[in-house]
Amino acid sequence: MLITIIDIYSVKNARISKDTNGAFGTINDYGDGFIAKLLTRVKAKSVDWPPLYSVYSTAVLRKQGHNVKFIRSTIDQFELSSLRDVELCLVTSSIVCYETEVQLIKLIKEKSNVPVGVMGSVATSIPAPYLEAGAFVISGEPEFFFKQHLDLDALKSADGILKAEIDSNLDQLEFPAWDLVFQDTKPRYKLLGLGEVFLPILATRGCPYSCYHYCTYPLQQGRKLRTRSAQNIVAEMSHWQDTLGVSLFMFRDPVFSINRTHTINLCEEIIASGRRFRFIIETHLKNLDPERIELLKKAGLVMVKVGIESVDTEILGGVKRYSIKSDEQIQKIQLLESHGIAVTCFYMFGLPKDTEESCKKTIEYAKKINSYGAQFSVFTPYPGTPIFAEYKDKLLTRSHEDFTQWHLVFKHDNISPKKMRQLLNMAYSRYYARFSWFFGKFVKKLLKRR
Repeated sequence: MLITIIDIYSVKNARISKDTNGAFGTINDYGDGFIAKLLTRVKAKSVDWPPLYSVYSTAVLRKQGHNVKFIRSTIDQFELSSLRDVELCLVTSSIVCYETEVQLIKLIKEKSNVPVGVMGSVATSIPAPYLEAGAFVISGEPEFFFKQHLDLDALKSADGILKAEIDSNLDQLEFPAWDLVFQDTKPRYKLLGLGEVFLPILATRGCPYSCYHYCTYPLQQGRKLRTRSAQNIVAEMSHWQDTLGVSLFMFRDPVFSINRTHTINLCEEIIASGRRFRFIIETHLKNLDPERIELLKKAGLVMVKVGIESVDTEILGGVKRYSIKSDEQIQKIQLLESHGIAVTCFYMFGLPKDTEESCKKTIEYAKKINSYGAQFSVFTPYPGTPIFAEYKDKLLTRSHEDFTQWHLVFKHDNISPKKMRQLLNMAYSRYYARFSWFFGKFVKKLLKRR
């Protein structure tokens, strides 16, 4: 069967990612001030890759003998002629391109007879408009759906919601079909002065943490932790290094290093391979101790991304987000940096109990930490998460594509949408326009890379 996977995007001046935020996606529109706009442009030119589940699905379908095309396009550049002779279309879903995806489905259904399916976390959580546009929906992890349903001829007349069962055997999956994606466009991550060929990768899926109350990751992957074997992960890294020249990887796990034994085994396997890899992880600071930090550095860790969110523990408790104490956060970040590992900290404004003053305190705390990178975003209640029920009647927009993580989409008790954008501008300006950051972090890191 000739199958086309379409990764469609709206037309924006900021970076659109469908893989981040639990595959709900984000649009990195940092603010309206000079520094915020500059960072928005830099991010758009420096970082990009398609949703991992779509590249996994491509590999599974190809292994089953299907002829698979992978198309990434903006809606204004999409050509219906690309669907000539195609027997099945599969569209990636996101909240940040939601209306655009529905528009594409309607266009395909009106202008051709090609059956259309939609897959991904957002299609799983908000299926109705996709169904109304004439598509069927694959709920859950689509790569496992295709593993579990070998007869795809039935999809030509499918409607409604088709469910994939969660599978714990991650090693059974084919490596994602990056070789096919590379024929059209190369994923990129050029921050930190890293010029190597880059790919995202998964070591684990699922997250048991209490912040599932507002977090989107468990909506598709579930809350139970599932792991690939260390041997399977290193085999994939080695494969892409040998075939595509990839030396830089970003682990897209919801929380890397959540399983201490698994993390140690992976590091030891990388070291034993004798290969030189660089990699980036996102984790919780409580999962990093001196032994793991030293081992991760030896294996090739160059950057850690951690969620700080707010300096106020009471505000964090309001969304069931719990962290280590401020002093311990600073100590662990300094320990990472002493090993030459860059740290990017994530902060969030507009949490339910936030005020203008509490946001300003978080900015000052971020300056005190003074990590290499700092990202300030806006709390967003997402459909499908438990917390959404508290906000569905307070929404300020009917467009899903406004859920970018950098715009206030609900009526906040203490902060207006206009004030929120002002706080973002203030955060990026006050953080990055400092001598201690520019020379102490940015220039120093660049010089070390030379």
